[in-house]
Amino acid sequence: MIQPKVAPPPEKPQQRRIPKHGKRRRRRSLLGHNGSSGRVLGALAAVLAPVMLYVMLTSNLTSLNFALTAAENQRAQLQQDVQRQDDQIAHLQSRERLAQVAAKLGMRDPVRYEVVSLESKPKEKKTLGLAFLGWLRR
Repeated sequence: MIQPKVAPPPEKPQQRRIPKHGKRRRRRSLLGHNGSSGRVLGALAAVLAPVMLYVMLTSNLTSLNFALTAAENQRAQLQQDVQRQDDQIAHLQSRERLAQVAAKLGMRDPVRYEVVSLESKPKEKKTLGLAFLGWLRR
């Protein structure tokens, strides 16, 4: 039988050794390209943040003003309803109206007045013994 040959592991490409000052130069160049856009974005954020805060507070104030106006309108409507109901109660309790209703029902002023006296208080039974032993008398 033929034995398969095992291939040797691939060789790693040699990494080029960069001196320390080369790494520093590469980092500076990367920051130099991205640093200007970072500064622009930072300045833009510094300008937009207060503007957005102002817009947010203004919209909140506007919504509160709408809520206040709605509450005032509701209060005025309720006051009108209360006034209307008070007028209706006053009309229903007026003596002229009650006299008309009594006439419709056939009621009239009494011709004579009678005074009826009630009996005095009924006599109380005498209790003997203590209250919590009252069940023994049965």
